[in-house]
Amino acid sequence: MDLCDECGINPANIHLTQIMQNETHVYHLCDECARKKGISISVQDENFVADENGDSQTEDKECAHCGMKLSEYKRNGWLGCPSCYHTFETEIDTLLVQVHGSSIHKGKKHQGIGGGHAVSAGEIKRLRHELANAIKNEEFEQAAIIRDTIHSLTDMESR
Repeated sequence: MDLCDECGINPANIHLTQIMQNETHVYHLCDECARKKGISISVQDENFVADENGDSQTEDKECAHCGMKLSEYKRNGWLGCPSCYHTFETEIDTLLVQVHGSSIHKGKKHQGIGGGHAVSAGEIKRLRHELANAIKNEEFEQAAIIRDTIHSLTDMESR
């Protein structure tokens, strides 16, 4: 078990990976040090807190398909069925913004097999047009280079 990177005393049970400008930093923190840094790990929504009578301050939505209640989702963090994503859409979006800073995924594009660049059909079409122009203008050395590029891209695409 890792110890907290901040205090070095408590066990680290929060593992934070931060990626900024293509540099990755991994932090292992205990609950206390994470709170001091302003990192919230709670799934609970402040607007959904039970009072002394056990009543909620907001309506307890329920999925029409599986019967999962919003309070159950808040308690265990699991959804009951695909319909729950639509039923609790606003709550899920709010949670994603709190945790990730956005509810829209902004990941990297797939690089293809072997880490090569994914080839678009538009790029090959553009190269074929350049090849036709090079042949038309009798620029045969340039045409050979473009032809070889097209072949390598289509070979990579077929793998």
